[in-house]
Amino acid sequence: MMGDFTLAFSAAGGTVNRYIQIVAPPQGERGVFVGKDITGAELAAEPLVRVPASLVITAAVAGCSDIVTQCCAELSDSPASDTVLLALFLLTEKARGAESQWQWYLDALPRAGVNALHFDERDMNALTGTPLGRAVEAKLRQLRRQYSCFMATLERWKQSTGVDGLVSFEVYKWAHAIVLSRAISLHSFAETSDSSRPPPHGDCDRALLPYLDMFNHSSHPNAFWTVSSDGSVCVCASSCSSSPRTYAAGQELTELCFSYGHKPNTEWLYEYGFLPPDNSHDAWPYFVEPLGSPELVEIKLMWLQELGLPPRIMLPDPATLHDGQSCIDSAALLLLCLAALDDTSDQFSQTVGQIELSSPYFSIGGSVVDDDEKL
Repeated sequence: MMGDFTLAFSAAGGTVNRYIQIVAPPQGERGVFVGKDITGAELAAEPLVRVPASLVITAAVAGCSDIVTQCCAELSDSPASDTVLLALFLLTEKARGAESQWQWYLDALPRAGVNALHFDERDMNALTGTPLGRAVEAKLRQLRRQYSCFMATLERWKQSTGVDGLVSFEVYKWAHAIVLSRAISLHSFAETSDSSRPPPHGDCDRALLPYLDMFNHSSHPNAFWTVSSDGSVCVCASSCSSSPRTYAAGQELTELCFSYGHKPNTEWLYEYGFLPPDNSHDAWPYFVEPLGSPELVEIKLMWLQELGLPPRIMLPDPATLHDGQSCIDSAALLLLCLAALDDTSDQFSQTVGQIELSSPYFSIGGSVVDDDEKL
């Protein structure tokens, strides 16, 4: 199966180093492995995988599909995000089956979702009242609203084109789970820092990349990827002599892994459906609700927006903090102070201390003033 995927990837223009292979160990997850005899110099000599720009699936690629753009036009609440475009692309290309030029990639994706969007009733009951549980419920409500907007469009498309694949809500949810767990940020690891040159994929950031998403996570990664100026994405590695080895396919292999980033456990569960062992970046999300009358809350929300403060603070596990490190940063302190204030007078400046506010709102003589020149 994975040999066929690698052949199809290569036939589509991708490049795979002869030293690596995709393997599913007997007691582990499917991943990308390298043989034990390769040297560090050989690893560093050339990219292990090269995904050409033509195989980088961005929102711009998804937007070239007529049915995707038709569905996006039906959304009533807001313009379609990159995630929605990519999910619709997966949904409709999967429905095309053998008619899709991406079938080789779609067939290699997990058939069932494993992240928070696919938690069962027992899981959701265990999360009752938690920020993660509320986030999952809110996301599923959003997906159902979106799907209801373009469900009829998808059915008409099926009838007019003779497409046999499913275009149900469950498939749409599956597509979102794939994007949530496998899409990367192109802008985060661009090879060039020349700001005068536009990014190779324009404003598109979120992207799905065949083969790249076969690499698993490790807190001690031995591989990394970069976006080249021509829009291709290359995977490179340094020496992996100290990495754990496993026996699979009749040989001793070392797995090549990326770091998926520093995330609290709630985000790991939400995006990927698993928890990495010994997560030193765990933190508990706390959503701050501004106090006061409806009028005062509205003012506070406007203020938060202008200051760029999200309504959530992350409280790290004290066991992960270094000596002298504070649990709450200045932005979180500012948010808590603002939320707790019972008025928006000069008392706010005294409460916050030396934090500079760029666009304050004050109550002067019972009237709300948001013009700095009047203060």
